Amino acid sequence: MDNEIELRCHVDGSGDMKYEWFKNTVSVAKSDRVEIKKKKLHIHRAIPEDSGMYTCVAKNEAGASPVTDSYPLIVSGNETATIKDIPRNLITKRGEPAVLHCVFENADEVQWFFKEIGPLESDEERTIFENGTLLIRAADLRDQGFYSCHGIRDEITVSYTVELQIAYLLNFSVAAFEPKRPTQLAIVGEDQEFQISCLEPLGLPSPKVYWKDPTGHIISDTGPVRVQDNTLIIAKARMGEDDGNYTCVAENMAGETDISVQIVISTPPSIISSPESLSVMEGDSVTLTCSYSGMEPPVTHVHWLKDGAQLRESGGPTRYRVTDNHGNVTLHFKSVDLSDKGHYMCQVFTTGFPSLFSDPAVLTVEEKLKFSPQPVNKRLELGSTAKVSCKAQGATNPTVKWVKEGEDEEFPKHVQDINGTLHFNGVLEEDKGRYTCIASNAQGSINHTISIDVVIAPKFTVQPQNPTEAIEGYPVMLHCAAEGDPKPTIQWDKDSRMNNLDNPRFEVLSNGSLYIKEVYLSDEGKYGCTAGNSGGLKREEVQLNVKAGDNYRADMDLEASDDGTMMTKTVTITLSAAAGYMVLVVGLMLYCRYRRRRRKQQYLQEQTEEKIENGDVQEEQTELKETGNKVNSTNKKKENRDSHNKSDGADTAHSQSSNQSRKSKSNYDKIAVSRSNLKELKPLGRGEFGEIYSTKYQVDGDKESLVMVKSLTNTKDEIALQEFKRHLDLVHKLNHENVVKLIGLCREEEPDYMILEYTDWGDLKQFLIASRKDNNSSPTHETKAPRAPQLSVAQILSLSNQAAKGLKHLADNRLVHKDIAARNCLIASNLTIKISLPCMTKEPYQQEYTKHRNQIIPLRWLPYEAVYEDEYSTKSDVYSFSCLVWEMFHQGELPFNKMNDESVLTQLKTQTLTWKPHKAAPPALQELQTQCWANDPRERPTFDEVVSKIGEIVVDSCL
Repeated sequence: MDNEIELRCHVDGSGDMKYEWFKNTVSVAKSDRVEIKKKKLHIHRAIPEDSGMYTCVAKNEAGASPVTDSYPLIVSGNETATIKDIPRNLITKRGEPAVLHCVFENADEVQWFFKEIGPLESDEERTIFENGTLLIRAADLRDQGFYSCHGIRDEITVSYTVELQIAYLLNFSVAAFEPKRPTQLAIVGEDQEFQISCLEPLGLPSPKVYWKDPTGHIISDTGPVRVQDNTLIIAKARMGEDDGNYTCVAENMAGETDISVQIVISTPPSIISSPESLSVMEGDSVTLTCSYSGMEPPVTHVHWLKDGAQLRESGGPTRYRVTDNHGNVTLHFKSVDLSDKGHYMCQVFTTGFPSLFSDPAVLTVEEKLKFSPQPVNKRLELGSTAKVSCKAQGATNPTVKWVKEGEDEEFPKHVQDINGTLHFNGVLEEDKGRYTCIASNAQGSINHTISIDVVIAPKFTVQPQNPTEAIEGYPVMLHCAAEGDPKPTIQWDKDSRMNNLDNPRFEVLSNGSLYIKEVYLSDEGKYGCTAGNSGGLKREEVQLNVKAGDNYRADMDLEASDDGTMMTKTVTITLSAAAGYMVLVVGLMLYCRYRRRRRKQQYLQEQTEEKIENGDVQEEQTELKETGNKVNSTNKKKENRDSHNKSDGADTAHSQSSNQSRKSKSNYDKIAVSRSNLKELKPLGRGEFGEIYSTKYQVDGDKESLVMVKSLTNTKDEIALQEFKRHLDLVHKLNHENVVKLIGLCREEEPDYMILEYTDWGDLKQFLIASRKDNNSSPTHETKAPRAPQLSVAQILSLSNQAAKGLKHLADNRLVHKDIAARNCLIASNLTIKISLPCMTKEPYQQEYTKHRNQIIPLRWLPYEAVYEDEYSTKSDVYSFSCLVWEMFHQGELPFNKMNDESVLTQLKTQTLTWKPHKAAPPALQELQTQCWANDPRERPTFDEVVSKIGEIVVDSCL
C-alpha cells in the first residue's frame, strides 16, 4: 500500500506501437495516480482497490496482439480483504466439473458474479463453498464467460476477474495439407523426396499434432521417414515400404481429429509400340494405336498429340474417341476429315518422371470427289435470266458439266454451261426437265440429277373496275381473272383482312370473280384480289362504293331473310324495346344510382374472371395497318377456348392469334424510329419478308449499338404481313436478359424495317460452325473466318440454362416462338445467349427449312403435332429447345443430316423418328432431353420444370 507499481507489457512488434491496459476486462483510464508510458503501466501510491487481474493489448498497422494470460496484482491493506488463493483463467471439457478458486483473508463476505450478474448463489448447477471456491458441476457453453470474485470488508471491495472457456476441436479438411492438394492422393517417384505439411485445425486449447505411419505407429523426428514441425518427410521413397496411408492426428482435451493421405510410389513408364503412318480416303474410319508399360491411372495416363498440340478428349463434342485398355491406347476416327491429316504421337505421363513420347505417325487424308454443295431442284420463271450452279471438289480439280435427260449434249443457244454453271438467258417452257451434273477427275466420276421446273408468274387477264358502284339491296360483280403456270389461285379480301368474306352473300366464281348476291351499306370498302402460284403473287385492289336504296332496311347487322316484311317488323319491335329499356334505365338511374353502381362493379368483376378463365389477356399490340372493321369477339373467344383445350393447357398459336384480334388499337407510333439513325446496312441473309441486315444504331449522340434489321419488302402480301406482325408482337414489351429487345420500327418509306437487338458474335449457328476444328470458312461468307473457341460442357449447360429462362419468359407471356434453333439465337462474347427470330428461310439457311402443305417450316426441329396438325404451343417449343441443346453439343450439325426431308417426314408421321442426346451431356441432361422429345405433348415438361432441372444440373456440375 502506498508503494510505486510498474507493470510491463511483453509484446514484440514493429512500427508505431500503441498499448492499452485492462483491469478485470475494463480499460484502465489515466489519472493523477495512473499513467501509461509506452509499454509500461505506472501506478503511484497504490491502494487496495488497485488489486485485480491486469492484461495488455498492443496495436500497430498490422493489427492487435492476442490477449494472453492475465497478471494478478495484490495490494494489501490493514482494513481490506487480502487474496490468498488467486483465481485463474480456466479451460474445461464440456460436461465436466469446473472449479474456480478464490480464497480471501480477513473478508467479511466473498461474492461471485457472472457477466456482471450476481451475486451468484448455490443451486442445482453451481455450488459456492464457504472458503469462496465456485464449483460448476457440468460445464456447458452457456457457462462460458467472465467470472468476478469480490472480497468485501468494511464496505471496501477487492475483485479479480477470470474467464471460463469450453474446450473444442474443429475437424480437418483437405485444405489442411500444405502444399494444397485437390484430393487425398499423393504420387511420388521412386527414390525421390516427398514432403507434406499438416496445418493444425482450430481448437482450444491449441491442439497437438503428430503423424502415424500406415501401421498406426507414431512417426518420430528421426529416420528416413520422419516428422519435423508437423511436416511429414520421406527422404527417399522406397517401393513396397514407404507407400500407404499416412494419418495426421490433432488432439486436445476436447478430443481428436485426423485426416489421411494416400502415398503411391510411382515407377518410370516405357513405350512398347508407336502408331503407324496411314494414308486414307476422306470419310473413312481410322484407328491409331500406341502401347506402353506403366502403372494404372491416375498414376500413369496418356495424351494424344497432333502436330505437337494435345487433342482434347473431354469437355465437349468431339469427332474422335480415345480408349486406354490396360496399356493399349487407341485413337479412333469414325469418319476422318481433311483437317485430321498431320503428325500424331502419344505422350505417356507418369507423376514423378519426365514424359515419354512415341515415334510420330503421319496420317495422310486424300480428299474424295464430292459436290460442294449438292445441287437442288429449281423453279425458274418463264422469260427470266437465271443461273443453276454445280460445284465439286476432290484431290485434283474436277471437270464439271451438265447434261439434260433425253437430249443431246449440246444445249440451245440461250443456255450455256460455263464451268458447271448453267446460264439461262431468257427461260423457255421447253427448258423444264431433269438435268444431271457430272463431276470427274482422276479419282473417278460422280453425278447428281435435279429437276428444273418452269413457272409462269400470275398475270391478270381481267382486272376489277376501280371504283365499282353498287346500289344497296342489288347484286354486284367484282371481276378478276388471272393466268399462269401452275394455274394461279385467287383469294379475295376486304380492307386487307383475310378470311372475312365467308358470308353466304359472297361467292367466288370459278373464273376468280367475286359475286355479291345482295349488297349492304356495310359492304362498302376496299377489296383486294390476290393471284398466286409458285412463280409469285400479283394483287389488284378495287374500291366498292354502295349507294343507299329507297326504303331498303337490311343493313342492321342482320342476315338477309326470305321475308322482308317480317325482318322489318322484327327490327321495329327490337328498336321499340330498346327505346323502352333506355327509358327504364334512366328512371332507375335517378332513383337507384348507388345500387346500379354496385351491379356494374359486380358485372365487371365477373367479366374479368371469365376472361382470365378463357385465357383472354388484354395486351397492347403493335399493328402495321389500322382497320375499321369490327371483330366477332364471340367467335374469337370460342376459337381461343378450342385451341386452349386442344393443346392440353398449353398456349397455342391459335389462341395467341385470337388474343391479337382483341388487342388495343394501333400503337406503332410509340416505337417509330428514323432511318437516319441506322449506319451502313450489311447483309446477313434473306427470309420470307425480305432482306436481313446488321448495322449500327445511334440516337442523338448516344453510344452506338449493334442491331439487326428485318425488312418487309412487300406490304401487300397478307401472309407475310401477318407473320411480320406476329414477330413484332413476340418481342414487343418483352423484357428479359435472354430475349432480344425490339429497338423500333421504321415505316417512313418502303420497305418497312423492324430493328432488333444484335450481338457482337452474331447467331449461335455460325459460332458453332466456326468453332469446329475442321472449319475453313463461314457458310455465309467466302473469306476465311477466325476460328471461334470450342464450348465446354459447363459452357453449354450455362447457355442452355439461359435459353430456357428466355423461353420461360415467352411462355409466361403466353407467346409461342415456333422456330427455336441455333440459327435463331444470338451469342455474345461474354457467353450470354438471347432468343431471337431472324428466320433466314432463304439464305443462308434454306437447307434447314422445308416446304410442307404450302408453308415453309423448320421440319427437323418440330414435333408431330406442329407438322401434321399445325398445332404450335409451348410444348412444341419445349421439343425444339431440346433440339437446340443437341445442336450445341454437335457444334451446329444439321439434325438427321443423312436423311432427306421425305424420310424425316415419314418417320415423324409414323413416330419412329428417334433423337439421341450427345454422350458428352451429363446423364441428368440426357434424361431431360428425352422427356422433351416425347411424342405426346402432355408428357413433355413445362419451361418452369426445364429451368428448374437445368439449374440443378448446373449446380451439380460445379460440385
